[in-house]
Amino acid sequence: MLNYLKMSSSKNILILYITERSGHHSAAKALKKGFEAADPAVKVTCVNAFHYIFPFTERLTHIIYLFVIKRVPFIWKLLYDRPTFVKSTHGIKNWIHRRATQKIRTLLADVNPDAVVCTQAFPCGLFSSYKSESRAHLPLFGVLTDFAPHAYWIYDEVDGYIVGSEQTRQWLAGKGVKKDKIHALGIPIDPKFSTVLDRQEIIANYGLDGGVPTVLIMGGGHGLGPIKDILKKLDESALPLQFIVVCGINLSLYRWLMRQRFKKRMLAFRFTDEIHRLMSVSSVIISKPGGITTAEALAKQLPMISLKPIPGQETRNTDFLVGQKAAISASSVCDIVPAVEHVLTDISKPTGMKRAIVEAGLNKPKSAEDIARFILKHV
Repeated sequence: MLNYLKMSSSKNILILYITERSGHHSAAKALKKGFEAADPAVKVTCVNAFHYIFPFTERLTHIIYLFVIKRVPFIWKLLYDRPTFVKSTHGIKNWIHRRATQKIRTLLADVNPDAVVCTQAFPCGLFSSYKSESRAHLPLFGVLTDFAPHAYWIYDEVDGYIVGSEQTRQWLAGKGVKKDKIHALGIPIDPKFSTVLDRQEIIANYGLDGGVPTVLIMGGGHGLGPIKDILKKLDESALPLQFIVVCGINLSLYRWLMRQRFKKRMLAFRFTDEIHRLMSVSSVIISKPGGITTAEALAKQLPMISLKPIPGQETRNTDFLVGQKAAISASSVCDIVPAVEHVLTDISKPTGMKRAIVEAGLNKPKSAEDIARFILKHV
């Protein structure tokens, strides 16, 4: 299958993602670090494919997407990975791919890559169509950033798929992808998640209480979800807790937190690159189950409570994690307090969620470097 050979030991790798400050972008940056760790001589170029090819429509598309998932998520649920919708948009998809051909040629001429790696399905589809039409023999890898893939990933021209788990591998094979193309190496996360940190030092630096359980509350890069209501419920509870809240780019949430007076200790962060440190001192995370956040939490063996997942990929991630006993799902804010109490009781058990994460092979802190070494080996 992956029989592309190069005489030179130095490689050029092109990594494609879409949307800044997204899980796909985080995965691309993590892979860049993974490649550079695997081979210091490698040259890695990361490109926002949507912006590069369709710069005038990227911003509008992102605004529409955010509006839908925030205000009318049921619409996204109706459209996400529906076979009828996938089939009905086939003609539009082909038209978009044809429009992108010249830009792809220009990009390839500029970068001259030995392999193309996609962390999102849209650029994977563009380059698959380009390979088919131009008969180019350029190795193409799809690196999936969720535990439950969708049909827009599936193309014959993809030479290798990297997935987060063996269950994901089986699902993709069930959709017709040849098994020898699918490799369960993990979802790529920043290599710093594999660094062993001094927990007591971090606790002291943040001014936390080492004897009190810490609840990490996140809503993705955009700070989505009922974070205010979650905090109110937990702050009013009898549970001995302290909170860390990551607001992302949600400035209004951060300002609200700064104005509040909580009974319990609370730390608030805006967009931060210290998630690996915050997770290291946390007892449980309450979050939207995006693929990257989930993979990071699993790498730290941090139990998760999923609340208000986005219909589609995040709902499927929740189902997967709950099925693996690596997370629990809260149906509403009213269930948050008993959910946290359940997790804090569970993590003290030898057969609890932490052990389930390890036994399922879901903690992959070195995933980015493992993926990079695999791709370099087969280029």
